[in-house]
Amino acid sequence: MPAPYHSIEERLNRYQTGLTNARDVPELQSRVALYGYTPDILNQMLTQRQQAFDLYLAQKTEYSEQYAATETYEQAWKIAHDAYMRLVRLGRIIFRDERDVFIKLTLNQERKRTFSGWLAQANTFFSNLLSDQDALAKYGQYNTPPDAITAAKGLVDVAEKANITQAKETGEARQATLERDEKMDALDSAMAEFYALAELACEDAPELLDMLDRG
Repeated sequence: MPAPYHSIEERLNRYQTGLTNARDVPELQSRVALYGYTPDILNQMLTQRQQAFDLYLAQKTEYSEQYAATETYEQAWKIAHDAYMRLVRLGRIIFRDERDVFIKLTLNQERKRTFSGWLAQANTFFSNLLSDQDALAKYGQYNTPPDAITAAKGLVDVAEKANITQAKETGEARQATLERDEKMDALDSAMAEFYALAELACEDAPELLDMLDRG
């Protein structure tokens, strides 16, 4: 098997070179064929290598999408949190002497740090506030009309959707990694055996071994 420090991309490139030369260079092909590595078998291994390469590219794409989704989610959460907390801070001032409303709007609670906890609190706050005309009127007296509150609720909805997308992309990236690693493990094993047998076949011709680009 190639040295551990060889990257996946480097191993795949070396495998492509080695298998192609073992198939196409007559003197090398005649030797490795003695151990079962006929052109047909080498073509099958090249197909296996291509499948691994495709999974390698797919995994990189999935992780790029995950990083983008995470950035979008974190930004959406921050924007929603800032708008939401402005309403919470204002509500703690204007309802400080109205205990029932204070509790109804969860103004007495510390804000949760996890997204799920934060979202539950935010949804409770907006649901109770938007259904309470008196509370809305009170906010309106402080330059915060219902439209502004509805807009802030919309930002929370955007953050929730971004979180769902981010979770989906994370799962897909993890699955892509598992599929890539499984295919690479099988390919690495097959190539380790190929290299070992090629060394036997070419023990008196090191220049042919060099064509395998073993690293």
